[in-house]
Amino acid sequence: MSEKTCKVIYDEKEIDSSKSSSEEDNSTRETWGKQWEFIFAMVGYSVGLGNVWRFPYLCYRNGGGAFLLVYFLIMLVGGIPMFFLEVAIGQYTRLGAVEVWKILPSMKGIGYGCTFVNLVFSTYNMVVMAWSVYYFFNCLFPGELPWTLCGQWWNSPDCRLPGFQENQTTGGNDTYIMVNSSDANMSALAVSPESEFWRRNVLQQSSGLSEIGTITNWPLVACFLGSWLVIYLCIFKGTRWSGKVVYFTSTLPYVLLAVLLVRGLTLEGASTGIEYLLKPNFTKLKEAQVWVDAGGQIFFSYGICFTVLIAFGSFNKFNNNCYRQCVILSSTCSLTSLFSSLVIFSLLGHMAFIQDKDVSQVAVGGPGLVFLVYPVGLSLLPMPKLWSGLFFATLFLVGVDTQFACVECGVSTIADVVPRMKRGKYGQEKLTAIVAGTLLLLGLPLLTNGGIYLFELLNMYAASGISLLWLVFFEAIAIGWIYGADRFYGNIESMIGYFPIGYFKYCYKFITPGMATFIFLFYCINSKPLKQGDYEYPLWANVIGWCLSLTSMICVPGWFAFSVWRKQGSFVERIKAALEVKDPNTRVLSEKREPVEVLSLIPAKN
Repeated sequence: MSEKTCKVIYDEKEIDSSKSSSEEDNSTRETWGKQWEFIFAMVGYSVGLGNVWRFPYLCYRNGGGAFLLVYFLIMLVGGIPMFFLEVAIGQYTRLGAVEVWKILPSMKGIGYGCTFVNLVFSTYNMVVMAWSVYYFFNCLFPGELPWTLCGQWWNSPDCRLPGFQENQTTGGNDTYIMVNSSDANMSALAVSPESEFWRRNVLQQSSGLSEIGTITNWPLVACFLGSWLVIYLCIFKGTRWSGKVVYFTSTLPYVLLAVLLVRGLTLEGASTGIEYLLKPNFTKLKEAQVWVDAGGQIFFSYGICFTVLIAFGSFNKFNNNCYRQCVILSSTCSLTSLFSSLVIFSLLGHMAFIQDKDVSQVAVGGPGLVFLVYPVGLSLLPMPKLWSGLFFATLFLVGVDTQFACVECGVSTIADVVPRMKRGKYGQEKLTAIVAGTLLLLGLPLLTNGGIYLFELLNMYAASGISLLWLVFFEAIAIGWIYGADRFYGNIESMIGYFPIGYFKYCYKFITPGMATFIFLFYCINSKPLKQGDYEYPLWANVIGWCLSLTSMICVPGWFAFSVWRKQGSFVERIKAALEVKDPNTRVLSEKREPVEVLSLIPAKN
């Protein structure tokens, strides 16, 4: 965990003096200074790009209301229980995402799989942050916002400005008509300026994976490199300003979203968009992709199986009431996703009214939906450049919160597994540079002309959907059955003084694994090739996508098989030995510990 998250380092004595050197490294464990520091860190991590960027476009792609039904169902049977499980097990053992499985060594593959998911996500999440920075800097140039104009170097002859009458010009040499013109042919060809800015300026997009192209948007590359530099400096230096920024990044998105929602609801056609969001199309429930996307989004936005929740929990004090906090925080995360979707769909309804189209046809669903819709809403406000600049700066900052936690936890996990990599002078700094540099290089292909197709491949296969459902299934089985739900409840009672609701116990043993199995099999039976708008990914690309999913999935059975192989005796005896539960109690339960170093990032009270 980084210095970003206000911590106090304590000097602790271990109960077991015969621990290994790796256990000795955990004898000095960082601890949150106060409970609200943990809460702010969790809000900064969980309420981020997954809510504002990813949730709305998945909701739009999967029919609005139908997606919401599945989403909130999975939230109740899997999201909240597993959110609490990861934080609680981290708090009880005070270990990281891989080392926490010392309680059940044969299931350590879960930790390795989660680490892979975390690092893949950290690779492509930086691209979203680079897009945000690119839009932010375009708000600083003199003149009108570039995505509200036609007649620029990136525009095609089909660019149309809404509200312009036929034969009315826009300052260039081209003539434009209204997007909802009565001329059917012209209306069909019309392309909005924000769409062309996104595709032809930001992405400079090719026609598909077969034309991956090269890097041509060098200003975007500069934004990408600058974003990585910010993240590295945060981890390298500990950035004492980041604790102050957390107040800003945790509250400003809600202010901006509230302003946009009020403005969006006053626009003509907004009710049509809200109706599309809230009214379920029950025929969509027959599509496997809706269930996979909803399940993946729950675990994605909550950060389940991303290593971070366990790490955050491990820095809590032993008697912290994580049960109450987790229920509130996870519910807040889902409500924020719904809140941001109300903003998006009110604007989509207005765009549908302007273009005289159905809401489902007004935009191309995909990772760029937010960069197509929010600019429209922001341009309708007074002082649009100011609001646009604030929004994209905030989008970047909430991304920093999430990215910072993910990269730092990834670095910490690697250091836990291979302690010698962080030893020596500047060992931690060197390891951070290696990890950040590797992820930076892996992210560069996502900035090519066909990079958006690679981006979606990683987004839909490697770090969400099937892979997360697989890891969640085994995590629930490991705690609910092998470690034992009753034993786990006893651990929680020793921390907070009472047992959680009994419903969670049944989730870990039956409901969550059953839900994950149902969605997994439903998807495998009814899976279709990945699509992005009108582009359908070729067979070979989908095969690569499945291989990316298997990279994290294979860690669980692979490590279990390795654990069985290392045991002695018959096959059955080896299985039994591999399923033995170890004592996780490597901490001192006494809270009488003297702080030896304070790394506070939250401004002290005067």
